[in-house]
Amino acid sequence: MKKQGWAPYPRYIFRKEIALSLITKNVPRGSEFLEIGCAAGDFGITLSKKGYTGTMIDFSDKASDEVAKNIKKEKAENIRFENKDFFDIDTDGRFDLITMFEVLEHIEKDEKALKKINELLRPGGTFLCSVPAKKKLWGASDIIAGHIKRYDKEELVYLMNQSGFEIAALFSYGFPWLNIIKYVRDKMACKALKKDGVNNRDSLTKKSGLNPTAIKVPSLEIFFNKYLLFFPIKISNLFNNMDLAEGYLCLAKKNDRRATTKKF
Repeated sequence: MKKQGWAPYPRYIFRKEIALSLITKNVPRGSEFLEIGCAAGDFGITLSKKGYTGTMIDFSDKASDEVAKNIKKEKAENIRFENKDFFDIDTDGRFDLITMFEVLEHIEKDEKALKKINELLRPGGTFLCSVPAKKKLWGASDIIAGHIKRYDKEELVYLMNQSGFEIAALFSYGFPWLNIIKYVRDKMACKALKKDGVNNRDSLTKKSGLNPTAIKVPSLEIFFNKYLLFFPIKISNLFNNMDLAEGYLCLAKKNDRRATTKKF
């Protein structure tokens, strides 16, 4: 789905097929979903075409314009968009599935956010999220994307358990390709920071899903698409269960248990 002002960047392409597979295997079609931080709306629209009914939200005004155009263009009738913060949703136990990709790392009170998501899910509901992995990989591209942190595996597991989730699958996806791209992004971001300095984090966050690195790369979609990346993705999937990559994809189920492990 080609859109003016948005192109699927490598991390998104590597993640999308895994995420769709996890959802279709674990969540019945016809279920109601919420996508938090939908950016241009591609993933939610894809879910709607697979038989899911949903709501996409994002607090970026630019996202509002992009999503409205794309819903109309793709004739996605069983989906809607709201320009809002998910903390403002006051109907608990409403959704069967909640997805949140590359959003948690922008939120200062991440445990509070996860507990809110847990409340919004119906009993036994499913939560699928992705976050940048490994604190040791923090770099200039994180700063320019408006990130607050990266997550180590133990910390992410702890936060999920503390927030009322039981992890069903946790993949470290994209190795080695996304690690290489992360290195390149950091080099480019360093140059951008030296030239332009650091902008307001909220401003960077609002446009991060539409322009993930805040670095203009002409015709990105020509070089990075699911067809050209087919074999790299297949190779990468061999490493998904090893903690090697710079991104985590986590599938969790709502429950009532809490972890008693150490805090981070």
